[in-house]
Amino acid sequence: MIAVLTGDLVDSTAMPLEDYQLAVGIMEKYLAKCQARFSTQGEIYRGDSLQLIFKQPQHAMRAAIELRSLLFCAENTQQPLGITLSIGLGEQLIDGNKPSVSQGSAFTLSGRGLDNTPSGHISLHHESTAFYDALVLATKFLDSVLYSHTQKQAQVLYHYLSMDFPTHTQLAKALSTSQQNVTKHLARIGADLIKAYVVFFEKKLTKESE
Repeated sequence: MIAVLTGDLVDSTAMPLEDYQLAVGIMEKYLAKCQARFSTQGEIYRGDSLQLIFKQPQHAMRAAIELRSLLFCAENTQQPLGITLSIGLGEQLIDGNKPSVSQGSAFTLSGRGLDNTPSGHISLHHESTAFYDALVLATKFLDSVLYSHTQKQAQVLYHYLSMDFPTHTQLAKALSTSQQNVTKHLARIGADLIKAYVVFFEKKLTKESE
């Protein structure tokens, strides 16, 4: 099993040029970061969309949350940057050197899932056992929490995930703020539940892909 993450920027055609260029630059840098961290294959296509292949599917949800948060917390934009994201869990029948020349159920599930995902939200799609239906439902709850975040909260969450759940002191140092502020933000964003979800997702998919 692999995971495919597909995403579309929200209202990219209506963005000011500066905001659009910033969003694409953030996506390009994050694709490179994912390749270094998770050995992914990825590309940006049509100017405002991206697709990532995770041969280690357990990392896909963490990446989706990080990317959404990273875009949303970008500063000096006319409107917060949004992205719609869909993860497909399935097989890869044709292994190309980039997503656009690869095929399999994971790609179909991710692409079709994106078409049915509300703008600015995250969704999960699969072709496996009934257990994954429960994981899909849990993902909907997660998405509801993420969609309620402010830009500052999204910034805190991005660092919390990308630093792999650091202590409050470590996170405060990274964000150049007080430990008290970090503790307050983590409580408000439901950090403990988000961590529990991500850890559970990663453990389950690590076991399934062995």
